[in-house]
Amino acid sequence: MSTPRQPTKNIRPPTGRDVPRLMTLSEAAYRLGNVHRTTIMRWVKDGKLHCVRLSRKAIMFEPGEIERFIREHRS
Repeated sequence: MSTPRQPTKNIRPPTGRDVPRLMTLSEAAYRLGNVHRTTIMRWVKDGKLHCVRLSRKAIMFEPGEIERFIREHRS
């Protein structure tokens, strides 16, 4: 006879508040004033804008990084 199972702890999945939302390249381009995606990729390559690489081709941006870039490059 097997022993009774212990109840599992109440583990909740992360919510939107717990997990920072990353921005897509298109969202970042829109937030930066509808700049072209090639321009954003040049800024990433030059080290002016930091991204999160999901793969060789897929990148995302932290909203705080986009806001930092806007503050530092405001004219």
